[in-house]
Amino acid sequence: MIRVFTLFAASLVLAGCAYLQDVYADGRGFESGADPYEKIQFAGETASASERAACEAAGGIVARDGMLGWEQCIQTFADAGRACTDNSDCLGQCRLSSFDGIEDRQANVTGTCQVTDSPFGCYATVENGRPTPTLCVD
Repeated sequence: MIRVFTLFAASLVLAGCAYLQDVYADGRGFESGADPYEKIQFAGETASASERAACEAAGGIVARDGMLGWEQCIQTFADAGRACTDNSDCLGQCRLSSFDGIEDRQANVTGTCQVTDSPFGCYATVENGRPTPTLCVD
Protein backbone atom coordinates (compact mmCIF):
# COMPACT_ATOMS: atom_id res chain seq x y z
CA MET A 1 0.00 0.00 0.00
CA ILE A 2 2.80 2.41 0.88
CA ARG A 3 4.55 1.58 -2.40
CA VAL A 4 1.40 2.41 -4.38
CA PHE A 5 0.98 5.71 -2.51
CA THR A 6 4.65 6.58 -3.08
CA LEU A 7 4.35 5.87 -6.81
CA PHE A 8 1.17 7.95 -6.99
CA ALA A 9 2.78 10.87 -5.14
CA ALA A 10 5.86 10.66 -7.36
CA SER A 11 3.72 10.75 -10.50
CA LEU A 12 1.89 13.84 -9.21
CA VAL A 13 5.19 15.60 -8.53
CA LEU A 14 6.50 14.73 -12.00
CA ALA A 15 3.27 15.91 -13.62
CA GLY A 16 3.52 19.20 -11.71
CA CYS A 17 7.13 19.65 -12.76
CA ALA A 18 6.24 18.96 -16.39
CA TYR A 19 3.45 21.54 -16.17
CA LEU A 20 5.82 24.15 -14.71
CA GLN A 21 8.38 23.41 -17.37
CA ASP A 22 5.74 23.96 -20.06
CA VAL A 23 4.54 27.21 -18.46
CA TYR A 24 7.94 28.80 -17.98
CA ALA A 25 10.08 27.23 -20.71
CA ASP A 26 8.91 29.20 -23.72
CA GLY A 27 7.57 32.37 -22.11
CA ARG A 28 3.89 31.53 -22.70
CA GLY A 29 1.67 33.56 -20.42
CA PHE A 30 4.17 36.42 -20.29
CA GLU A 31 3.22 38.02 -23.57
CA SER A 32 1.88 41.45 -22.70
CA GLY A 33 4.96 43.32 -23.81
CA ALA A 34 5.20 45.07 -20.42
CA ASP A 35 8.44 45.17 -18.44
CA PRO A 36 10.68 42.18 -19.12
CA TYR A 37 10.25 39.37 -16.66
CA GLU A 38 12.60 36.49 -16.00
CA LYS A 39 11.70 33.64 -13.67
CA ILE A 40 14.49 33.10 -11.17
CA GLN A 41 14.91 29.41 -10.38
CA PHE A 42 17.16 27.73 -7.85
CA ALA A 43 19.34 24.70 -8.58
CA GLY A 44 18.33 22.76 -5.46
CA GLU A 45 15.98 22.53 -2.50
CA THR A 46 17.42 25.63 -0.88
CA ALA A 47 18.78 28.80 -2.42
CA SER A 48 22.50 29.42 -2.36
CA ALA A 49 23.73 32.81 -1.14
CA SER A 50 24.19 34.03 -4.73
CA GLU A 51 20.75 32.72 -5.81
CA ARG A 52 19.13 34.42 -2.81
CA ALA A 53 20.93 37.68 -3.65
CA ALA A 54 19.81 37.49 -7.31
CA CYS A 55 16.21 36.90 -6.25
CA GLU A 56 16.18 39.80 -3.81
CA ALA A 57 17.93 42.09 -6.32
CA ALA A 58 15.07 41.37 -8.75
CA GLY A 59 12.53 42.37 -6.08
CA GLY A 60 11.58 38.80 -5.16
CA ILE A 61 11.40 37.03 -1.83
CA VAL A 62 12.71 33.58 -1.03
CA ALA A 63 9.98 31.36 0.43
CA ARG A 64 9.13 27.68 0.65
CA ASP A 65 6.36 26.96 -1.83
CA GLY A 66 4.56 23.97 -3.30
CA MET A 67 4.01 20.45 -2.03
CA LEU A 68 7.71 19.69 -1.72
CA GLY A 69 8.32 22.90 0.21
CA TRP A 70 11.46 23.79 -1.69
CA GLU A 71 12.64 27.37 -1.59
CA GLN A 72 11.42 29.44 -4.53
CA CYS A 73 12.00 33.00 -5.67
CA ILE A 74 8.53 34.54 -5.57
CA GLN A 75 8.24 37.72 -7.62
CA THR A 76 5.27 40.08 -7.80
CA PHE A 77 4.17 41.07 -11.29
CA ALA A 78 3.98 44.79 -12.08
CA ASP A 79 0.43 44.38 -13.44
CA ALA A 80 -0.84 42.27 -10.52
CA GLY A 81 -4.61 42.49 -10.04
CA ARG A 82 -5.32 44.37 -13.27
CA ALA A 83 -8.51 43.32 -15.12
CA CYS A 84 -7.90 41.05 -18.12
CA THR A 85 -9.66 38.86 -20.67
CA ASP A 86 -6.67 36.85 -21.95
CA ASN A 87 -3.18 35.77 -20.86
CA SER A 88 -1.73 38.17 -23.42
CA ASP A 89 -3.08 41.04 -21.28
CA CYS A 90 -0.75 40.11 -18.40
CA LEU A 91 2.89 39.49 -17.55
CA GLY A 92 1.71 36.29 -15.86
CA GLN A 93 -1.60 34.59 -16.47
CA CYS A 94 -5.11 36.03 -16.60
CA ARG A 95 -6.73 34.08 -13.76
CA LEU A 96 -10.04 33.38 -12.10
CA SER A 97 -9.98 31.94 -8.60
CA SER A 98 -11.38 28.45 -8.19
CA PHE A 99 -14.20 30.00 -6.18
CA ASP A 100 -15.63 32.17 -8.96
CA GLY A 101 -18.21 29.45 -9.70
CA ILE A 102 -18.33 29.90 -13.46
CA GLU A 103 -20.96 27.45 -14.67
CA ASP A 104 -21.13 28.46 -18.34
CA ARG A 105 -17.76 27.88 -20.02
CA GLN A 106 -18.98 29.85 -23.04
CA ALA A 107 -19.77 32.98 -21.00
CA ASN A 108 -17.56 36.03 -21.39
CA VAL A 109 -15.61 36.65 -18.20
CA THR A 110 -13.06 39.08 -16.87
CA GLY A 111 -10.19 37.82 -14.76
CA THR A 112 -7.33 39.50 -12.95
CA CYS A 113 -3.65 39.39 -13.76
CA GLN A 114 -1.76 36.92 -11.60
CA VAL A 115 -0.23 38.56 -8.53
CA THR A 116 2.98 36.54 -8.17
CA ASP A 117 4.86 34.07 -10.32
CA SER A 118 4.06 31.21 -7.96
CA PRO A 119 2.29 28.59 -10.07
CA PHE A 120 0.82 26.83 -7.04
CA GLY A 121 -2.83 26.89 -6.05
CA CYS A 122 -6.21 26.30 -7.68
CA TYR A 123 -7.36 28.60 -10.46
CA ALA A 124 -8.79 28.80 -13.95
CA THR A 125 -7.27 30.99 -16.62
CA VAL A 126 -9.12 33.23 -19.04
CA GLU A 127 -8.42 32.72 -22.73
CA ASN A 128 -10.11 34.94 -25.31
CA GLY A 129 -12.62 36.04 -22.68
CA ARG A 130 -13.64 32.47 -21.81
CA PRO A 131 -12.83 30.55 -18.62
CA THR A 132 -10.77 27.37 -18.79
CA PRO A 133 -11.36 24.45 -16.43
CA THR A 134 -9.99 24.89 -12.92
CA LEU A 135 -6.49 23.50 -12.37
CA CYS A 136 -4.84 22.78 -9.02
CA VAL A 137 -1.04 22.82 -8.99
CA ASP A 138 1.03 21.85 -5.97
